[in-house]
Amino acid sequence: MNCAQTVKYLDAYVDGELEAGRMIEVEAHLDHCETCGALTLLRRRMKSEIAALDDGIVAPDHLRRRVEGLPRTGTRRIKVAIFTAVPIAAAAALLLVFTVGPWSIDETGEEPMAAVVDDLVQRHARELPMEFKGPDPSLAASWFRGKVDFPVHAPRLKLSNASFQGARLSSVQAHQAAHMVYTVDGHRVTLMIFPVDKLVVQGGDNVRVDGKNVVLGHRNGYNVAVMIDGDMAYALSSDLSPERLISLFTELSI
Repeated sequence: MNCAQTVKYLDAYVDGELEAGRMIEVEAHLDHCETCGALTLLRRRMKSEIAALDDGIVAPDHLRRRVEGLPRTGTRRIKVAIFTAVPIAAAAALLLVFTVGPWSIDETGEEPMAAVVDDLVQRHARELPMEFKGPDPSLAASWFRGKVDFPVHAPRLKLSNASFQGARLSSVQAHQAAHMVYTVDGHRVTLMIFPVDKLVVQGGDNVRVDGKNVVLGHRNGYNVAVMIDGDMAYALSSDLSPERLISLFTELSI
């Protein structure tokens, strides 16, 4: 069983609803795949936080109508829909999932991670015009040469439902950054690439993906996942779920 197949069955696996044979296959994959193991732990934690929410929290009427209007093709479909609606209704409570651990200024006085997340979300939410447009991210990498003081490797998304939209010059906490935009699953995803030598990128929830550290953040309805690769940071911002952003790092060809 590969990563894509494992992710497909992950919800049922965490809920203990897989048949014995399939569960053995998933567990065999999780035994040697650090990335899927991290996704499993995060999914269990999210479900635990949701289960612990106050029983008095009620989903908004428009979300309730939307869920009730979904085709009843099985209990899994309805369960997934409810799982999606509840976090939206209880977003404030679920912030605990993404901000565990204090944001604090480093001993050197450098910017804390909270400020980095704020900047990333602000750049994403503004939908700034692209200075480079085109479907080929490798051409965008060439476009950045001479414009920023670090090499830019434009990742390709190995997905049929993803496309590259464009790039522009930007900054994170007044430091140079390469700003790229993709469309994934119909959602806009901003990728910011910048050196980490002058920024504190730590705190919040941490998971390991392909042996690299990924830090999660959440601001104003947007999720942020920052992967540290050597002396560079690759930060994804979107309204996609944290789990989906984490999974994108396994699909990015950096």
